[in-house]
Amino acid sequence: MKDAQDKIIILGTDTQIGLSLIRELGRRHCHVVAIGRSRGSIGLRSRYAREGFLWPGGDETQQIEFLNRVARITGARFLLCVSETDILFLNRCRDRLEGLTPLIPSQTMINRVLDKQGTACVAAQVGILSPESHTIGDLTELSNLAPSLSYPVILKWSNPHAVMQDSQRQGLVIEKIIYCHNAGELAEQLGRYKPLGRFPMIQAYCPGYGLGQFFFMHRGKALLRFQHKRIHEWPPEGGFSSLCAGVPLDQHPALQQKSIALLRKLDWEGPAMVEYRYDEHNDRAVLMEINGRFWGSLPLAYHSNAPFGWYSYQVLGLGQVPATLDPIRDDIQCRNTLIELKRLFRILFQPHKIKDKSLRFSPFKEVMSFIGGYFNPRMRYYIFSLSDPKPLLADWAAMARKLMRR
Repeated sequence: MKDAQDKIIILGTDTQIGLSLIRELGRRHCHVVAIGRSRGSIGLRSRYAREGFLWPGGDETQQIEFLNRVARITGARFLLCVSETDILFLNRCRDRLEGLTPLIPSQTMINRVLDKQGTACVAAQVGILSPESHTIGDLTELSNLAPSLSYPVILKWSNPHAVMQDSQRQGLVIEKIIYCHNAGELAEQLGRYKPLGRFPMIQAYCPGYGLGQFFFMHRGKALLRFQHKRIHEWPPEGGFSSLCAGVPLDQHPALQQKSIALLRKLDWEGPAMVEYRYDEHNDRAVLMEINGRFWGSLPLAYHSNAPFGWYSYQVLGLGQVPATLDPIRDDIQCRNTLIELKRLFRILFQPHKIKDKSLRFSPFKEVMSFIGGYFNPRMRYYIFSLSDPKPLLADWAAMARKLMRR
């Protein structure tokens, strides 16, 4: 393990996801080449980033030329990336890369998981529940549908990437989820997308907390697995985790097997997150989506010794399964402090903005929970690390610049 490993480019080092990949591979003596989209990129400040570059503007041809130039300069053979947008870009341009292998899902694979309706159909074949969903092609269909729905309902795009460019031309924002509490709100929200001529799915609301199951799949086998629960989310009514905790693998074993069966059905290779909404009162898990990329809470997996980036390099890059692995911990919690503060501010001072009106919070308990986290010996952080402090300083500096521009 002490021998020098390959040189690996990581594209997208501006978030905690890219930073975790840098730390994970750097600690295993890989020569990490970080590419950030701004000078304030937190990954570029990591001690484990041996070389750093700024992503250029321009068109795809110029960007591919940039990647090929970085590969020639550094001698990097492999490329990992973070976002679905970059995965789609690299798949479009894969045959124009010179001596550089992107360790990403194929276009066929990523298309399968981006299609939420198609994923739900495959999930049903292996016994996984999905939210009741409806689609409309025109607003006139809503008059018959709306009275029969149980509110609140959720609006979610089946494949947001398929409408992203058209929505930008129309000046429309594609939101991850939209809550609608009655037929009037539903009609108002869907009406925003009339100029687009396409509409998001209408989904039943699913109570519970976020449960994520993570797998590294290779030839139909789960070589690595991990799971967590979302303790806090931003926004508070649901979105992405701001505080999460590992869950022992002896919990939800039947659901894990169904998740693996689903990924097999999709012919998945590499890392994936199967995300559920879990109602512990009824022991009911409902599939939300599959993330066919590295996920936002990857820092928890990193701190828990579940090395999904390392497996991507070893298995997808070198064609070998790691011989040894440190024990994976299931007792770690991990939080994004700035997002937790944002969440706390919303609960204390802007409770009217919380869209799920069924949620109840105790301001006192929330404050004490936030403070108590600093004294929890099992608490880790998305960005802060005593052994690698500069990314946090870069994050603070970026936040200060945003505040000064207001």
